[in-house]
Amino acid sequence: MTTAQVAALTTAQIGVLTTDDIDGLTTGQAGALTTAQIAAMSTDNLASFSTEQIAALGTRIFASLSSGQVRALSTDQIDVLSSAQLASLSTAAIGGLETEDMATFSSAELGALSTRTIAALSTANFAELTSAQLTGLSAAQVAAISSAQVGVLNSDQIDGLSTGQIAALTSSQIRSLSTENLASFSTDQVMALSTRAIAALSTDQLVAMTTDQIEALTPAQVAALNSAGISALSSEDLAEFSTADIAAINTAALAGLSTQDIDDLTSDQLRALTSAQIQALKDDQIAAVIAAYQSL
Repeated sequence: MTTAQVAALTTAQIGVLTTDDIDGLTTGQAGALTTAQIAAMSTDNLASFSTEQIAALGTRIFASLSSGQVRALSTDQIDVLSSAQLASLSTAAIGGLETEDMATFSSAELGALSTRTIAALSTANFAELTSAQLTGLSAAQVAAISSAQVGVLNSDQIDGLSTGQIAALTSSQIRSLSTENLASFSTDQVMALSTRAIAALSTDQLVAMTTDQIEALTPAQVAALNSAGISALSSEDLAEFSTADIAAINTAALAGLSTQDIDDLTSDQLRALTSAQIQALKDDQIAAVIAAYQSL
């Protein structure tokens, strides 16, 4: 049959084809199949396609596949799909992928998926992605990841994220990170966190951060901490603050400094307090500042 004749077959005619009939199709004939014909095909017939036949199907075909049809595809069939074919899958169809299928994705193929499709990946599938695969995600894709998806990432996957990807993390995504995962951030990754992400950190997350991570915070990030955030820092953490960090503490956040914290400040840190910060201190904090100066 010519490709035109194949394309002319009715859905009823397609519906009675056997797997042997499917096996006999050339790649050219397979590529001529329409979305209506594919929709009329049994999952058994679709699963019988050779990898060459699957690779010959147009993107319009993949855009029309149901989750059941995608689920029927073998790992070998998924493995030969191009980035364009994978990118054509709908958010509903992507739900048909099995965890074994995800292992076949290259970083480029993962990066070709739309932000909506990325967000539609099940947490089970997302958890199976390797750090090498995750490098293919764009900043926009990272920002589209659900909090539930972020929550299933392990420390190895987190460690593999670039600073650009880390910078794209949203407030809700940051809040979904376990304390163990946050503590595994490199100092470069910590520095890449947006001020909105820093402001979203819970006290438990801040407590879990290492002194090296605290030392890596920029003045702009320090300025994003609220009083609860400042209060969550230990004296050892505050000792890592540069004078620029001290001067950057939001006046409203100064309420989080205990008198003991103030007593532990170095002379350079004390001198770094701005006039606005001094004016914002409570009476007991002022007394602690005076006492700290007297003990120098």
